[in-house]
Amino acid sequence: MLRSFSLFITLLSFHHCSVLGVLQDRIPKPEFTFESLSIKEITLTDITLKMETTLENPYPVGLPKSLLNMDLKIEGTKLTHISTDLGEIQAKATKSLPFELKIKYSDLVKIYQSIPGKALLVVGLDGNVKVPLPASLASVGQDSISFPFQKEREIPAVLPSVEIQNFVIKMPTKEEIVSQSNTTAVANAAFNYLDSLLSKKAKKQSAQSAVSAGLSDLKINLNTDFDLKFQNKAASELLFQGLNYDLKLGGENFLKGTPKEIINNGKESIVKVSTAFPLTQISQGLYKTIQTKTAAFDLGGSSGMKVPGLEEGINFQYNKAGKFSW
Repeated sequence: MLRSFSLFITLLSFHHCSVLGVLQDRIPKPEFTFESLSIKEITLTDITLKMETTLENPYPVGLPKSLLNMDLKIEGTKLTHISTDLGEIQAKATKSLPFELKIKYSDLVKIYQSIPGKALLVVGLDGNVKVPLPASLASVGQDSISFPFQKEREIPAVLPSVEIQNFVIKMPTKEEIVSQSNTTAVANAAFNYLDSLLSKKAKKQSAQSAVSAGLSDLKINLNTDFDLKFQNKAASELLFQGLNYDLKLGGENFLKGTPKEIINNGKESIVKVSTAFPLTQISQGLYKTIQTKTAAFDLGGSSGMKVPGLEEGINFQYNKAGKFSW
């Protein structure tokens, strides 16, 4: 009888565990989805990748954390380890968990040197998202749930630079000046002002704005041409499209707009700008900058970019400060 009772207890315990296991198997679990890995933008200093993931919380209570741990590899070489909290997931909600990865060219130079002709590099992500569960979910039978993932994509081998070349502000003809002047005195004043500003002769006139020189009513635009030379010092070809620019000289707003032509030639692109600005825009500071033909500049803008071998278009943002002469 004692042996039968012991067997009954054993069978009852086994049955209880089996039922508990079945019940636990039927309890819904969070679901993690890796949606995409894309190139958000390329700049003169780095590439930003955007990781899109979602996590579904089926429980009637919020999940306080979603912990990301991940290795970033380039061509199989571990570049960095990333560990961060992607935040809380509210009760019975699906949350988008985007994450951005910034890869600096300074970290890629050795890889470029080891495979100098490789235009597309493989980026690998190897990691997991761990979701700690609150004590109220003890029936789940776990204190956390982990979602391992691996993802790869190609990025271009880029090390871009930009230079300002062939900069010129053109002197209007006497006829153009006279045609816009009300009197001979205004025409002479305008010619002397512009001659001192733009000619290569020794300058006789001190810096002053066009308005202070009495030229506020003169509707003359100064035609200006320059090239932006973009060059990739790594292996990928870069094809620019829809570029815009914003150029400041000596800290003052000068020119902005879109170029008349973009000449893409493999790893080098020439952006040809032909524009004009009103004479009345010349301040005392801008006069001095133009007259000396040497300027501190701030150049910025954006462009679409295509890379052979990659289907999607890429957003290119560029900003550079420096000094140039013309």
